[in-house]
Amino acid sequence: MIGFREITTDDAKLILDWRTSSRITRFMSSDLEYNLEDQKKWISSIGFREDYYPWIITLSERPIGLLYVENLNIKRKETYWGFYIGDEEALGFGGLIPPFFYNFAFDVLGVNMVKAEVFYNNLSVIKLHLKQGCEFLPEDDRVITKSGESILIVAMSLNKEVFKSSKFSKLKADLPILHWRAYPKGLEKND
Repeated sequence: MIGFREITTDDAKLILDWRTSSRITRFMSSDLEYNLEDQKKWISSIGFREDYYPWIITLSERPIGLLYVENLNIKRKETYWGFYIGDEEALGFGGLIPPFFYNFAFDVLGVNMVKAEVFYNNLSVIKLHLKQGCEFLPEDDRVITKSGESILIVAMSLNKEVFKSSKFSKLKADLPILHWRAYPKGLEKND
């Protein structure tokens, strides 16, 4: 039912439409200009980054959202991540996505801590993270300016041991990395 696949340049318009929609962009730290060519260039370049990689979230093979790892730091054994559901009809499936990523991060990437940053007013996502074992990291909170407005970004983290002892640790899926050409040094890539 829920699955993940690597993105391709064929996904550029879909991702750009999602990312520039008011529902999604209002909770993103930066705004994105609607430029399809720039989006295709971005997709073409991501496989060369060691610290960032995205996937399309699918529901019965239908694209419904985007999931990404960012600021991956193998030396410190931690990473940040994020996701959004772009398909309005699939919004109810958002709560299933985090455990799949957590298992990938802990088991494949070998991190011990997964961090997330959430807009202070995105209460449904904050509640979702808390339900799955995340804790607040107030020392990492920060304020950004977006559209002339100051917005608090709440930092949260999930420890590997906390997650692995939870009921959510049973939700596993394959997050393919065949096109991650800059797969982080020090990790074994299973093709």
